[in-house]
Amino acid sequence: MENRAINMQENWIKWNPSNIPEGEFIVTEFIQDKDGAKIVLDDGNSVVEILFDGITPIVRTSIEGIRMRTWGEVQQKYNDKYFFRNWFFYKVENSKLTKWAEEESCGFYVSEQLTHYCIVTCEEIIDVLSTFEPSIIIKSMKGTE
Repeated sequence: MENRAINMQENWIKWNPSNIPEGEFIVTEFIQDKDGAKIVLDDGNSVVEILFDGITPIVRTSIEGIRMRTWGEVQQKYNDKYFFRNWFFYKVENSKLTKWAEEESCGFYVSEQLTHYCIVTCEEIIDVLSTFEPSIIIKSMKGTE
């Protein structure tokens, strides 16, 4: 079970390695299989594909309502009730999930070797623990005029 101390020690960093545009994205496709994990998001203007090519030790998906405590703690920590507005991709430092994974794997995975990526939309939250960065593909949906 994850450490649920009320004092939020995690650091949530808005992560943008590929010039992802801001917007109100939703997850339109989620695939996890032997090849890795693929998460596709769409805001009506752009499609963003996030590809974890290979083994991802943990992929956890949940509707936003089951994660209200985390959502509220992050907003409170950064004193920003709009912290998640117009952005969806985060890296979580000092992650409770990576510490839990280290404990649960009896040290096979070390929390310092895992990166906690988190995708937050108005509908769901997807946590991914990975030992490597994902590749990101951005496609514009705007037609040429």
